[in-house]
Amino acid sequence: MTIIEPYRQFADARGRMLGVINQGQWEEINFVETAAGQVRGGHFHRETRELFLIISGDIRVRIARDGVESQHDFGPGSVFVIEPGEAHWFESLTPCTWINVLSKRIDQASPDIVPVSAAPAA
Repeated sequence: MTIIEPYRQFADARGRMLGVINQGQWEEINFVETAAGQVRGGHFHRETRELFLIISGDIRVRIARDGVESQHDFGPGSVFVIEPGEAHWFESLTPCTWINVLSKRIDQASPDIVPVSAAPAA
C-alpha cells in the first residue's frame, strides 16, 4: 500500500482544492457508500492498482501480502493506492463514502478479482 500526499493544496475564502493525483493511468472510477460496521473487499487483484479517496467517514483498511499484514485507519481527504497482489478489506467505522479508481477496468466476463478466505486478525 502507498499512502499519497496531495501534490497541491490551495485554500481561500471560496473553499479548498486538493490535488489528489497527477500521475498514472486510470480506466475506471466508482463512487462507494458503505454503512457503519460493514466490511468490503476480501480479495486481491493480479494486475489492477486501486486508488482510493475517502470523501467522508472513517475506515480501517487491512492489507495482507506474502504473510505480512498491516492495518491503517483513514478519514476524509486520505488518498492511498493498493497494489496488485495485496489482499484488502475495508471496515467502515462510521458511515463512509469514497471514490475508487482502477488502473484497469473490470471485465465482467473475466474480472481481475481473486477472493481470499478471511480477513487478518485485528
